[in-house]
Amino acid sequence: FNDLLFYLEVSGQGDAFIVNQEGMLQTPSRYHGKVLEKISDPIPSYSEKTEVFERKNVNGEVLIVGYAYIAESPFILMIIKQKDALMDSWHTTRMEIAGFLMVSIAIIFFAILGGATYLSNKIYVLEQNRDAILHEVEYSNKMASLGELAAGVAHEINNPLAIINEKAGLIKDIFTFKEQYSKDEKLMNIANVIISSVERCASITRRLLNFARHIDINIRPLCLREVLHEVLGFLEKEAEYRSISVSVEVPDNMPQLESDRGKLQEIFLNLVNNAFVAMKDEGKLDISVKQESEDSVAIIFMDDGCGISEENICRIFEPFFSTKKKAGGTGLGLSITYGLVEKMGGTIGVKSELGKGTTFTVMLPLKTEQKE
Repeated sequence: FNDLLFYLEVSGQGDAFIVNQEGMLQTPSRYHGKVLEKISDPIPSYSEKTEVFERKNVNGEVLIVGYAYIAESPFILMIIKQKDALMDSWHTTRMEIAGFLMVSIAIIFFAILGGATYLSNKIYVLEQNRDAILHEVEYSNKMASLGELAAGVAHEINNPLAIINEKAGLIKDIFTFKEQYSKDEKLMNIANVIISSVERCASITRRLLNFARHIDINIRPLCLREVLHEVLGFLEKEAEYRSISVSVEVPDNMPQLESDRGKLQEIFLNLVNNAFVAMKDEGKLDISVKQESEDSVAIIFMDDGCGISEENICRIFEPFFSTKKKAGGTGLGLSITYGLVEKMGGTIGVKSELGKGTTFTVMLPLKTEQKE
């Protein structure tokens, strides 16, 4: 029993022993001596139940003393522990719990923050995509309305132009057959100027009608050289006014492209217009066409304009992103162009250097399969 009590594992650097009411040890103690030696601590007062109290030893350390009088005997079971040592495990547990709670709160906080950030970004991207789709629909409606307007204007203008052309031709014939007018070069020149002006107006109305007819998707064989020249015809006056040199290089053996004329015109018009905006007066735009493979063709637009910075070049196809907002840019032109090229089964790439110019490369299949 002595060995059992002596080697009993008591936490808090504790000591367990039995004494009699005179303070003589009945079992060995770790700190108070051997059997029948008197302990230095006072004997606690009698109690029918287990009691616990605190006191200080000679070193000023706080001890927790627990004792119980053994019934029908003169003996007392005492257990003495150091409070600081006893509380160490409690403090350790408390710190572990506090640390666990702090780590858990931090994880929950960052999870909520990350989730909120992710959802905010998703909502922002969805809003951007929604706005882009709405603007694209609005743009398509405007293009359709513009096509109808162009067709109406062209027809209305064509009728009086036909009359003017016929009357001018009749006047010229009369001048030719009558001697008094046939030798009058001034009158003949006036008639010729009227006829040439009518022909010029007729070519403009033809372009308007072509533009109007190709608002709806219509896949057919096309000559790229012809489509490019039609597009440049819309901007020839601006090029002439700003002394911009435009060259078009299309190989003679280039096969026909099966695609939609209206969509091609829109793509080329956007790219040429962007080049004109980027260039100063007396700039240069080179347009070349190359057959990259048996089933694809590349159309390259290379200008000597202001160029695009590295941080902007990766964003130029994003909806509403524009480097010319002050000049009235909406940031939709290249985004719509990108979408049109993609719908036609092609790709569009860009290379640019600030101060030197920009090159857009449109890769298209020779045979377009319409995408919904």
